[in-house]
Amino acid sequence: MREIIKLGLILLVITSVAGLILGGVNSMTADIIEERAIEESMEAIEAFFPGLEEAGIIEDGDILAYDLVEEVYEVSEGGNVIGYTIKTVANGYDGPIEVLTGINMDGEITGIEIISQTETPGLGDRITEEDFKDQFEGQSSDSEVEVDVLSGATVSSDAVVNGVNAAANVFEEELRD
Repeated sequence: MREIIKLGLILLVITSVAGLILGGVNSMTADIIEERAIEESMEAIEAFFPGLEEAGIIEDGDILAYDLVEEVYEVSEGGNVIGYTIKTVANGYDGPIEVLTGINMDGEITGIEIISQTETPGLGDRITEEDFKDQFEGQSSDSEVEVDVLSGATVSSDAVVNGVNAAANVFEEELRD
């Protein structure tokens, strides 16, 4: 009996030390991870709107209350709003999928980018391939997007489509002049 208690205490000490180390590393790298995520978002926004001068985040509670919508960036050039980039998070097969959708003021989707996903390698993660993402470009925000879903990755494809449709919906209802 004493041996079991001794082994239990040793295991408790080892797991406690490992937990403290992991917590420390997480807190030390949290800012770096956040900065990298912002950089990725800005790179995608620049790809959607070449020549943009400014992109600022909109913190309007009514807009962020829309289903799946996480962030909205207003993109300007020469003092004029030229479009928006909307970040949505939809549930895929293996977890949340973060999608950035660029929409210009004519209501045309200028591109999408998958910022984060944990889909199955070789199946669901094909949503990150250019062939799939290019299907969204040029579609109108005033109707449901139509794309060919990926064979064997219907749930992942539908999650991206749902995210893009949510972005188009918030653009049409709140942002379009």
